[in-house]
Amino acid sequence: MIKPMDFTKMYDPNRVGIANHAKDQPDKPALIMNDRAVTFRQLHEDTNALSNALLGLGIGPGDRISVMFHNSPEILKAWTAAGKISVTPIALNYRFKADELSYIINDSESKALIYGSEFEDVVQAAASKFANPEVRLIRHGGPVPSGVLDFDEIIANASNAPPETQTGAHGVASSLIYTSGTTGRPKGVVRGSKNRLNSLLGYAYTFETTYDDTHMVAGPLYHSAPYAWAAFSLILGNTVVIMPRFDAEDFLRQIEKHKVTTAWAVPTMLNRILNLPDEIRDAYDISSLRVMTVGGESFPFPLKQRSVEFFGPNIIFEFFGATEISCVTYMRPEEQMKKPGSCGKPAMGNDIRLLDENMQEAPTGEVGVMYVKSPFLLDGYYNNPEATQANYHEGYFTVGDMARVDEDGYYYIVDRAVDMIISGGVNIYPAEIEELLYTHPKVFDAGIVGIPDPDWGERIVAFVVPREGADVSEEEIIGFVAENLASYKKPKEVYFVEKISLIPRPAKCSSGC
Repeated sequence: MIKPMDFTKMYDPNRVGIANHAKDQPDKPALIMNDRAVTFRQLHEDTNALSNALLGLGIGPGDRISVMFHNSPEILKAWTAAGKISVTPIALNYRFKADELSYIINDSESKALIYGSEFEDVVQAAASKFANPEVRLIRHGGPVPSGVLDFDEIIANASNAPPETQTGAHGVASSLIYTSGTTGRPKGVVRGSKNRLNSLLGYAYTFETTYDDTHMVAGPLYHSAPYAWAAFSLILGNTVVIMPRFDAEDFLRQIEKHKVTTAWAVPTMLNRILNLPDEIRDAYDISSLRVMTVGGESFPFPLKQRSVEFFGPNIIFEFFGATEISCVTYMRPEEQMKKPGSCGKPAMGNDIRLLDENMQEAPTGEVGVMYVKSPFLLDGYYNNPEATQANYHEGYFTVGDMARVDEDGYYYIVDRAVDMIISGGVNIYPAEIEELLYTHPKVFDAGIVGIPDPDWGERIVAFVVPREGADVSEEEIIGFVAENLASYKKPKEVYFVEKISLIPRPAKCSSGC
């Protein structure tokens, strides 16, 4: 039986939230990127102004906006401004093509799209497919085209006083994050602002973040985990150092330069760092680093050993979870070498059941579907009560992960029942790629699988049955996917087969593969 967990009560309310930090430490850098610093006062005033500008556009409590940026202060400003007026922001993958972008805008019923100038072409291509022609376009970086609002201009022209309409959860936005699906399209995961704040502070508590840390964002902020770590760091008054894009050497350089104390990474990033030449890797002082949290994909034990050796024995935390269920299990630094392949024990507030095909408890050591009950579960899938209910069983929720537990209570993820591929920490849905390949005039049938990859965690492999008499090449298939979907969804390899039933579907990589 789990106990209700309210992490908001574990923190001083006067030391939580950007408004408090703007008052108590106004000149402290809140955000740093490429030597550009935004203080807590600036962040508070800019996000007040953006909130007021959105209200002036008729966007207010209960509405949704979409946000599309490379890593930058602007994406965090947009999220923060939305939270101050109870608007829900949706972070869009900056590699989306027009069809993917328009799908999210339409499904979420977004009233505005805030984006960087580098995405003008894809935004204009997507705009013609918006179900609502009144979606407001707000662009950062100019000069802006006709009919598009200037991000900096609307902030400059709006009042920077706190908006009259505010959320009661320290300005934390409710969230709508699109994540894994088995029907070719992702589903929107909904969390209210109070749920979101509690989950964020739960992460901070579990991974030992203090009021005085300096956190570095290395992963893309459209991904739920890098954003969550950045968000709770700001809530606690930490300085957040933003990497525009991950680079292994620059990761070490930024730690040394800004005396970074906490960071989040996927194993792929650690692998890139550890494969730097010794003279480069050892040239930087990273002794300030206190906590490195690792998650998002399988963490091969040999890589874990090398990571512990390089970063130190008391640095690396590991967690397993999903957007719908938050952090479910975690491993502390002192446990990393004790249980090869394990993703840890249940995190605080989580009750886990492993159920067999008959919905009975799987015996210790045997595999079952993981079901979770906690105070941090999603509020539901957006406009999809059937999908929400289908994943519940007696109050426990599943995202389809297969796992086993040992006699000491440590869990091991052995497969993903939904066949989702995780490559470089990004979720990829085979059905979406298969659905596209079915439209190719030379393709009769197709199947997509993920296979273990030492660099990316998993890589995408396509099996294609050509139409009778068709002459189609691997390059043509890969190019077709790259032309119509984000580039990370294109197969790395293509095999031509006579029947899809002949596909050798490998088991998914567990944490210890």
